[in-house]
Amino acid sequence: MTQRSASSLFPPPCRRGRAGWGLFFTLCCSAATCHAFDIESSRASYSDKRYEYEMVAVLDAPIDRVERILRDYEGYRQLDSRILEARVTERPADYVAMLETVLHVCFGPFCRDVKRLERVEELPLGLEAKADPAHSDVKFGETKVYLSVVDERTRVSYRTTIVPDFWVPPFPGRRWMLRTLEESTKNIFRGVEQRAQATTPQ
Repeated sequence: MTQRSASSLFPPPCRRGRAGWGLFFTLCCSAATCHAFDIESSRASYSDKRYEYEMVAVLDAPIDRVERILRDYEGYRQLDSRILEARVTERPADYVAMLETVLHVCFGPFCRDVKRLERVEELPLGLEAKADPAHSDVKFGETKVYLSVVDERTRVSYRTTIVPDFWVPPFPGRRWMLRTLEESTKNIFRGVEQRAQATTPQ
């Protein structure tokens, strides 16, 4: 099953407040002087119990600021109101963080909090995260984010794969889950772009 469209992790029915979902991207500038969050490709799919979402997008922000915001793990709650908790529990090695998150997710009228503990490896211009199933509500979880420069902007290549360890309604649960992955990802990176634009250079 495959869905295509264009916007983050959780559909409208699961919002915890109208002001919620973090930073809905609004750009007040002319097209001649400003670039918006630009999605080059977007694909959500389901196969063999795995939910996958891939996106390539260009953010109108310098790559160093984008990278800094992506590594501000505790700040993730500012990007999405459905991220209830985000904290680094330990750093077992240089450029490695154990990241614990609790997400409020909804599939249509069915909502629950989902916990994940991920080992995040901080690469030059990238992050690779893998969930620990023993301490997570997923049987498998892997996310990869890579950054590159394009015309003084930042291209984001993103891919996530999830096998839930919780009940998903059989129909239309798959469609809800895929929409959730797609919408949440897009909203989060819109928030990243907005915060990067407002960040003072270092």
